[in-house]
Order: sequence, then C-alpha cells, then structure tokens
Amino acid sequence: MTDPRFRLGFDIGGTFTDFVLLDRTTGETFLNKCLTTPDDPSRAVLEGLSPLFEKAGAGGSDVEIAIHATTLITNAMIERKGAKTALLTTEGFRDVLEMGTEVRYDIYDLFLEKPPLLVPRSLRFEVAERLDKDGRIITPLDEAAVRALAAELKANGVEALAIAFLHSFRNPAHEERAAAILAELLPDLSISTSGAVAPEIREYERMSTTAANAYVQPITRAYLDRIEERLAEIDYRRRLYLMISSGGIAGAQTAKAFPIRMLESGPTAGVLAAIFYGRQMGIDSMVTFDMGGTTAKIAVVKNYEPAKSNLFEVGRVARFKKGSGLPVKIPMVELIEIGAGGGSIAHVDQLGLLKVGPESSGAMPGPASYGRGGDRPTVTDANLVLGYLDPAYFLGGAMPLDLEAASMALEARLGRPLDLTAEQAAAGLFEVVNQNMLAAMKVHIAERGEDPRKFYLFAFGGAGPAHAYELARALQMRGVIVPAGAGATSAMGLVTAAVSFDYARSFVTRLDRVEWPALQAVFDGMASEGLAVLEEAGIPEDTLGVRVEHRMDLRHKGQGHEVTVTIPKAAFEAGSLDALAQLFYAAHEEKYGHAHRNLAVELITCRTTVLAPPPAVSLEALSQDGAVSGESARKGTRRAYFPELGTYAQTPVYDRYRLRPGMNLDGPAIIEERECTVVAGPSAKVRIDPYGSLFLDITAPAAADKELVDAERD
Repeated sequence: MTDPRFRLGFDIGGTFTDFVLLDRTTGETFLNKCLTTPDDPSRAVLEGLSPLFEKAGAGGSDVEIAIHATTLITNAMIERKGAKTALLTTEGFRDVLEMGTEVRYDIYDLFLEKPPLLVPRSLRFEVAERLDKDGRIITPLDEAAVRALAAELKANGVEALAIAFLHSFRNPAHEERAAAILAELLPDLSISTSGAVAPEIREYERMSTTAANAYVQPITRAYLDRIEERLAEIDYRRRLYLMISSGGIAGAQTAKAFPIRMLESGPTAGVLAAIFYGRQMGIDSMVTFDMGGTTAKIAVVKNYEPAKSNLFEVGRVARFKKGSGLPVKIPMVELIEIGAGGGSIAHVDQLGLLKVGPESSGAMPGPASYGRGGDRPTVTDANLVLGYLDPAYFLGGAMPLDLEAASMALEARLGRPLDLTAEQAAAGLFEVVNQNMLAAMKVHIAERGEDPRKFYLFAFGGAGPAHAYELARALQMRGVIVPAGAGATSAMGLVTAAVSFDYARSFVTRLDRVEWPALQAVFDGMASEGLAVLEEAGIPEDTLGVRVEHRMDLRHKGQGHEVTVTIPKAAFEAGSLDALAQLFYAAHEEKYGHAHRNLAVELITCRTTVLAPPPAVSLEALSQDGAVSGESARKGTRRAYFPELGTYAQTPVYDRYRLRPGMNLDGPAIIEERECTVVAGPSAKVRIDPYGSLFLDITAPAAADKELVDAERD
C-alpha cells in the first residue's frame, strides 16, 4: 500500500466552489471549479471532486490532508441566518451589547442605521457576580440563579448561549462554572464563553465577539459534520482541516469550538497563495486582488508577510464606514472586501446613475448569460458583451454562456433608461465596477503608507484577471501577475498553508511595575494551549520546525490605542522588561515619527502564535520545448473593447495551456484557461515565467494601437 501523496484544498464561495489537488512528490496540480450549491454546499464538494479525482487518477484514500475554506460564517453573519442565541452577563450590563461604544460612525446622519443585533434584549440575561479589574472575586456567582435560567432558555427555544462576565479576561472561573452548570442541565445547548473566545480587555468588543461565536456555532458544527460525511463517502477518512482568518489551518474540532475564527477564510487563503507564489518568483511585496463571483478582496503583502489586524467588523451597513458593523476581536489577515464580483448586479438608481453591486446574483439564478432564469445584468454579462469572454469556453466549455441573453438584459435594464446600446451599457458597467474597486484599493494602500507604483498587482479569482490590467494601469503599478490556474488560486493557498493558531490574553500593567515571571506565565499558558491544538491536529510538540512567537500590545501610559510589538527570541529568553520598553519606543517612532521616552510603557495584551512547519511544496516547472514565439499558442481573433482605445479592436486570443516559459506577447491580447480569462490591454507586454505565471508589464501605449483601431473601423 503506497503512502497518500496528494494534498486537497477546496474553497466554497458564494458563486463557485474551487478545488486544487496537489501532488507533493512532483509539484503537479489538478484544478476544478463548479457552481456552489447554496441549498447544500456539501453537494458541490462531491460534484467537484469526482472529475478532479478522475483527472488525477486518484481517490480519497490517496489524499493525505484535506483543507477547507468557506463563506458560511460570513454569510450567516451578514444575512442573520445563525442560531437563536441568548446572552448571559454580569448584573447591570446586559445592554452593553446594544449601547456599543456610543460612537456614531456618521455624526451628520440623523437617520443613522445600526447593524441588527445578534441577540435581542428579551434574550439577554443577567446574573449576580462580580470580579475586580485584577480578577479578584467581589461578588460570588449566584449558582442558583444560573440553574433557574436553564428553564427559561429551554422555554424560549434558545440554541446557543454566549457568556460574557465583566473582567473575565483576567479570571474566567465564574464563566466556566456557569457554563458547566448549564451544560449539565441543557446538554444540547451550544455555549461560548468570552474567556475562551476572546479573553481581551474592552467589554463591548469581547461581548460582541462571544455572541457572534455562539450565533454561528450550531450551524458550523452541523455543516462541518456534513462535509466530513461527504468526504468519507469518497474514502477520505483522515482529519478535516479548516483555514482560519489569521492565515493558519486548524483541525475541525478547533473550528467547531471557535467558528468565528473562520471569518474570511477563503480570502485569507488567497493571500497566502499569493505569498507562496511570490516566494517562488522572488517577489516579496505585492498587492493581491481576488475577484470572484460575489466580491473583490484586496490586501497588501510586504516582505512575504500580510498586514494583520486584531479587530474586524462584519456586516457593515455603511460601506467603508468604520463602526457601522459588528466588531469581532479575532486575529486576521487585513484586507478590504467590496461587493464587486462577476455576479454583481447593475442597476440605474433614482438619480439616473449607473450603479454596480453590492447585490449579487449568486450561483442561482446567476448572471443573465448563465441561462438559469436571471434577467438582471451583471459584470459577467458585460464582460461577455465586451468580448473578453468566449461564450463557448466558459469553464472550459462545460458551461456555455448565452450572449443574446446578456445583451438583452443590458439593453432592457440599463440601455433603455440611459439611452444607450447594449455595448455602451456594458462599457459603462465595466468602468463603474473598476472605479469602485479602484476607490477601495487606493484607500487600502494609502492607509498603509504605501505607493502603488512600487507593487505588482497579483490577480486571481474567476473574474480578477479580466479586470486587473485596467486597475494596475490606472494606479501606474509595475504590472500584473496572473498565476497558473488563477481561477482557483485561493484553493492553492489551502494546500500550501501551515497549521497554526493565535492566542491573546489581556494583562493590563506598566512594564516598570511587573515582574517578568508573571508575564512569562501568561505566555507559557498560551503556548501550552497552542501546542495542544497542534497535537489535536496530529503534529506532536517535538516535531522539527514547530515555532512559538510572542507579541505585546503596548502603549504610552495614558494613550488610548496600542502598537503591537514582536518580542525577539533573545529578548524573551532574557526577560528584560527595559529592553521590551525600548522595542516599543522604536516601533512607535517608526510608525508615527516620534516616541515619548519619558513616559512609562503600559502593557495591554499578550499575544502568542504557535506554528507548525509549512508543508514542503514546490511548483512544477514547465518545459520550454524550444518555443520562443507565442503564435503557436494562438487560437484565433476576437473583437474586444479597450477603454484606453475608446473602442473595439480585433484582438488575438491565446490558449494558456500552450504558452511556455520564454514566450512573449504584445498587447492587446486575451489569454484563456478553463477557470478564468486574462485580458492584457494595448499597453501590456506579456511574458511567461518558468512556472507558467503571466507577467503583464505595463508600458507606454504602442504605436500600433492606432492601427488596431483603424483595422476595426475598416
């Protein structure tokens, strides 16, 4: 019996489900993409895996590890389709969840809309108990009241409970005792405690995070059980792993306990894939652009590391407005996400303006061109009419598109109200959705103090490579990189990620008033928890390459916000608090241009990450076969629209699978593969690297552009 050699990654998105099967011995990859089945996402897993295994000549027993990413958690939060959830908190504090921070995200909006609460006031309960700021007991927990609450929870049909007591981040004893009592009386009740989910200071954010975890816990558990059953049907009986928002993978049991950690798991996997490809190419910094069927995601990578955040807002009711969503205090890769995907619906608003998104047609009915009953124009319909997509080669021909239906939808819904032809409406739709993404990209890059002209745009997702050239050209970026199999790149991030988990414990004190052993005990406790998670995932503590990293959230005494400082291994082993203070001053000075070295340094939160070694995966290099001309890969010519020309041009179309390293193409060009289509405009010079990635280097418009336009007019 041979050892299993394949790594399987599958990412269930809002419109499509992507698969990658990687042979770790050869680096060969097999890809597949199919429509998501919203009524039962696990069905798409079986539908997509069957042809994938057939192509690879493999089966479930040949897979050594299966890693999954999903939009289930995000969608449940946004659509408010989670479990019926209650909250138990300290007496007098049940309205914290509704009061929030009392900061208005738009001070001039008299009719300001707040995000709907996950837990209504009627299901927010209080109990007598109290700890002081250091975790010492002031009022013991009223256990009789907790027992009495069980009957009320049962009578109200509560499926999940969040327990968040004041100051429990310093001492979770009361929360743990309350959870134990209720688990004994209500064994089917899902219970989340803030001391386990988010043991950090700031009661509103901690309470909100715990409520969110409880809200999605029952549906996540049922969903993952179903996925595991489906995998068993194809003879995969090993552990299922999940991508978590911080960029690591964790076992299914950990994900079931902390499902909120899976927010944005798919987009996170895409960023990790970009870093993996960047290492292969020797490019350490880039802007990632992932445009799928429902949304577009943008992130900045510097020195092979993505920017990370410890606070995220989900379900914002006002796009781009901080404070308009529900705060979730979890470590995650920092990215910006907007409602701009292939399925984003275009409409004319009350002012007669063309708008695109955020509403999406999803997988059902999908864009008008899918022929599944949709009649509203989408980005995919516009791309089809503009000539970027071949109606006979969508998903490699497995799903033909209806050009006439796309034209009719554009003309009826946009053309007539705006007095435009279908082609003009498509060009306007293409421009508007690009401007929406440009606005988000400019903000995200500028907020990090970066200049887009220094970066390549790493484009992937089913729709990303068709729009990336125009975005990079507008921002004067170095160019665009499109990896092989770009339509399923997020799934590639799954099979190249390492098992890891992040922990945080708030410990508010001044560095000059605490002893190092007290802090070391906090870090050691988190490290022990992390090593136990690795053990649960099948990675013993003594595995070569296991790492433990520590960080601190520090600030000047009296400040309201912190700077996260990484603790070097030597400094941690030395235990010098003065050295840690100097690290903070240096980090603050680097970030803000100054540091008040006369002020004491205050510690707010200790953070620890436990990481397993990354899998030994390398890409399969392509053979050149002596080819230097791209003409051998040319499939034909198609009429396509290019904004920089302001009109259509006859454009050569190439088969990506026949392109080889060393070949060069001049723009404009359209390059087709099964999962996506790459559009290179007139100012692009296309080259192919040894692993089949496309580089679209943007130059000054070629003199031949006028000839292309003239040829089209003739």
